[in-house]
Amino acid sequence: MTSGLRDELAELVAVRGLSLLDAWLGPVETKLEILAVLAAGRNLLLEGPVGSGKTLLGESIAAALPPIRLAGCHFNCLPGEAACPQCRAGLVASGELELSGTARFVRVQGSPDLFPEDLVGDVDPAAALAHGALDPRAFRPGRLVRAHRKLCFVDEVNRLSERLQNLFLELLAERALTIGGYEARFPVDTVVVATMNPDEYVGVGRLSEALRDRFERVRLDYPTPADEVSILLTRTALPADAGDDTRHLAEAVVEFANQLRAEPEVEAGPSVRATMASFELALAWLRLDGVTDWRQAAVAGLRVAMRGRLSLRPTHRLASRPEDFVEDALAGLSW
Repeated sequence: MTSGLRDELAELVAVRGLSLLDAWLGPVETKLEILAVLAAGRNLLLEGPVGSGKTLLGESIAAALPPIRLAGCHFNCLPGEAACPQCRAGLVASGELELSGTARFVRVQGSPDLFPEDLVGDVDPAAALAHGALDPRAFRPGRLVRAHRKLCFVDEVNRLSERLQNLFLELLAERALTIGGYEARFPVDTVVVATMNPDEYVGVGRLSEALRDRFERVRLDYPTPADEVSILLTRTALPADAGDDTRHLAEAVVEFANQLRAEPEVEAGPSVRATMASFELALAWLRLDGVTDWRQAAVAGLRVAMRGRLSLRPTHRLASRPEDFVEDALAGLSW
């Protein structure tokens, strides 16, 4: 008998431990909290600023899952199981499908523009003509039903409308979805890993209390300066002749980013993606003719990358001109 996804995750945690989350550079205490949630078979809500590694964590967890053999239907039945309308009606071509861990990952991008049909499913016109619109064989599952035996990653779950958030309540509570109109209930063996920006961010959507109560929340933060420098140096294609100036450059970029993050008038500090962009632009600047000073390159990279990403509080005098705020901050550097 095949174990469920929760059992698979619990076994992964037992075997791999902290190494399961090696791709994410963060505090050991936070990693242990995440592993405890997974080992307990609970659904995980990662709350943290933009660029704090929430998506990386979800992808890393899914990638570590063992491969699985499926029947090849849209409902992810096991071979020979014939539990869904497609398999029972003989609509699935012969042969099995093997999914790797990275393929056992269903992503839902939180957006108020999503429709229930995107998550639950809709009628397939050709099958509806053949069998009737209300025949279960005419139903084509959406992302949540397709998450059966996979990890369901919901990015910015708080941006979903309240109606769509309610779709998750039955899924999280009963591990199944009832499809209205078809008188059919489909099992969904999944663990949901959802993300959201911190509540204190201006403009962040509200997560319903009923849905929040079904998640275990783990708070993430920006990486430490040392970890962030390590991220820049290990995840960037460095030139072959990279020397000490490259590390000075990375340290300068991270120092400036943390300076902006500490500013009370900055609504949302620069993400790790912003520091990565600054670093890569500065490296490119160093390769231009006549540029030899890493300080000059750092300022140039930071100017281009930060001015388009910084958001100030609406009450600040430069709220409509964040590029001027960046210029003022760069002018005060003492490198």
